[in-house]
Amino acid sequence: MAPDTLILFALTIFVISMTPGLCMTLAFTLGMSCGYRRTLWMMLGELAGVATVAISVAVGVAQVVRWKPEALTWLTVLGAVYLVYVGLGMWRSASGALEAQSGRASLSQVQLAVLGYSTAVLNPKGWAFLIAILPGFINDNNSLSYQLGWLVPIFLISEFVAMSIYAVGGRQLARWFSKPEHSIWLNRAAATLILFIAILFGLESVNA
Repeated sequence: MAPDTLILFALTIFVISMTPGLCMTLAFTLGMSCGYRRTLWMMLGELAGVATVAISVAVGVAQVVRWKPEALTWLTVLGAVYLVYVGLGMWRSASGALEAQSGRASLSQVQLAVLGYSTAVLNPKGWAFLIAILPGFINDNNSLSYQLGWLVPIFLISEFVAMSIYAVGGRQLARWFSKPEHSIWLNRAAATLILFIAILFGLESVNA
């Protein structure tokens, strides 16, 4: 692909990645409650989800969504339900936080990865951004797999850098709550933010 095309795509996608949204809010939340290292598991799932969305958009899921708009609505509803389940679980477990390391979340590594993947795949704004932007960088005269081999890694790197920035910011905020008696409120704050993400999913489904 042409270098100027790749540079333009990288700049465009980084600006989008840095925009506050569901995935970045989740990275900030988990960075605050889990720490950066454990948040990496969520990031791994989110990057897999982003890759799924990008490849799906490129091969034509955008057309399916145009034919069946309700499909995206149902995906959004499922995402909201799952996030409510996760958020309530974190809230209920917050009372046991004093027995754990300060700021450590109760979610397992697998749960964190699934949470990241589902948030990326079921985020309607993520689909909308890629449906609007990605086709403009794809040339029908060139191999699709070759072009995705350039565009998808750039997108993933951009997402990882952006999530790292948000997660580290959340971790720095967590240091303000370093006293053991504050850990319950820290975990409940994290649970509240995840429930807030679920509400955003629900609103998206209503407005779809």
